[in-house]
Amino acid sequence: MPRTNAAGELIKSVVSLTLYRKHTTPNETTVSEAVLGDGTETTLDVASAAGFTAADPVFIIGDGGLDIVKIGTPAATMPISPPPKLAQTTGARFVRALAVSMGKIGQGSITWTGSRSLTAVFEEVGDAPVVYLPGTTEFGISWSLLCNNALNVLRLMGYEEAETGDGAAEATAYQSVAGAVGQALHTELVLGLHLLRHDAKNLRIYFLNSYIEAAISSNPSRTAPALLNGAAKCSAIKIQQWT
Repeated sequence: MPRTNAAGELIKSVVSLTLYRKHTTPNETTVSEAVLGDGTETTLDVASAAGFTAADPVFIIGDGGLDIVKIGTPAATMPISPPPKLAQTTGARFVRALAVSMGKIGQGSITWTGSRSLTAVFEEVGDAPVVYLPGTTEFGISWSLLCNNALNVLRLMGYEEAETGDGAAEATAYQSVAGAVGQALHTELVLGLHLLRHDAKNLRIYFLNSYIEAAISSNPSRTAPALLNGAAKCSAIKIQQWT
């Protein structure tokens, strides 16, 4: 979508912040062809369509990095949309993912950033740098969750949102664990920020292969919001715009 630099391109509201991770019922296959990543592919041949469900988000993970698409009705020639943007060689992993809402977000708490470092190279004589060497490109997103509950804590820290019990009484209280040895820590994560512009266009930013940093600071006072602060960093983003 071409830019207009008009007022309508300003952000009107946040629609959602979504965490994409491996599915609770995991399933994985491989891609039987090279992924072009040129934005034209609407299908990909996969080794097996078993265990996938229509509308599943899927990670494509290979030598080109981690990409995210959504599938149609599962088949050996798998329908995908929107087309992938990262080229991969044959044999890339095709991993079933799960979209998990981050819940209620603190007003004005979402910030996303991008940076690229430069290293100046100087010569022995003279004060001006001879050249600048490009460094690492890094993107980040930070947010605050309003609702103080165990699943939000687990989600924020990058752990499986799992708990036991029914919560009906202390003897059968809901219980969950974070940080313990053996607890499943998600390492392949995508954050999806969905925004609405004033011109009614949708804007989605995927923070690909994110690593979460968490800083929980919860004030138990009844007059204070229970903010659970989180942030994520990644080396690549994927931006989508549509009407």
